[in-house]
Amino acid sequence: MTSLDVVICTYNRAADLAACLAALARQRDPGAPWRVTVVDNNCTDATPAVVEAEIRAGAIPGLRRVVETTQGLTPARLRGVRASDADWVAFVDDDCIVAPDWVAEALRFAAARPEAGAFGGRVLPDWGRAAPSHLPRHAWLFAHQDHGPASVRVDHLVGAGVVLNRRALAEVGWTAEPFLADRTGLGHVSGGDVEIGCRLRAGGHALWFAPALRIDHRIAPARQRLRGLLGLARGLGAGAELVSLMGAPDPDAWPARVAAHLREEIRRHVASTRYVLNGQYPWRDWLIRAAFLAGQRAQHRALSADAAARARLGGRWAPGAAD
Repeated sequence: MTSLDVVICTYNRAADLAACLAALARQRDPGAPWRVTVVDNNCTDATPAVVEAEIRAGAIPGLRRVVETTQGLTPARLRGVRASDADWVAFVDDDCIVAPDWVAEALRFAAARPEAGAFGGRVLPDWGRAAPSHLPRHAWLFAHQDHGPASVRVDHLVGAGVVLNRRALAEVGWTAEPFLADRTGLGHVSGGDVEIGCRLRAGGHALWFAPALRIDHRIAPARQRLRGLLGLARGLGAGAELVSLMGAPDPDAWPARVAAHLREEIRRHVASTRYVLNGQYPWRDWLIRAAFLAGQRAQHRALSADAAARARLGGRWAPGAAD
């Protein structure tokens, strides 16, 4: 029988975690085994008390808390995977609210496609208010995912709510050695989610979108402000450079080739300033794109100056590369 472990990594967001766990406590019986592991990534708030209260309530099967002392999302996720043993492992962010049938639908899809490397469903931003018109345009900053009403194969999956085939994850080597440290270093450097998906695809394991799975992703007010948007965009830009290097078929040529591309992208973006000034292009959108490019440029410079990092990361999932 197909089984599922839900892993929630958290750092000092006890209130969000309480809401996340409350949604899991409302799941309808999926008719298959599942449990929940909370990975406490050095929390100093009420996180332990929140988990203990849900354990006492007894509505979430196998709920437990484990501690990961190495800071960062990737180490926390790795701890959760290693602490579990189900056939499938789901990463649910602590600010996500899963639908009442989310676990049942995840187990149903896993049973229907046991050969899949991973799958994920709809992830819809919950702004907590009537969102200004610019926010939905930038939902990509908040792991928005919706590919329509049908199940389809996809190239990438967001990390919020991704369900991973444990066997496939081990086969491609992620459980032995993740390469990217997510959300550490330069701002909110991201890329860990993309790494997992790229390694699975490079290993011949398909990624699927499963529309019956729904998650509402609660976006805190501070993250909706311009400063928060710019920080996320900069971090995603930095992550994009890491992903670019790891997919490069010729890592030695990567610094010069990508530098030329970045120069052209930056030149075009600077030239587009006139469209902002005459009101033809939204200024927030321009700034967010500028932040993304700034993250790319800073990360590219750092990687270009670090031969050891290029040797370790370069070409890891390029065509023909072995993990």
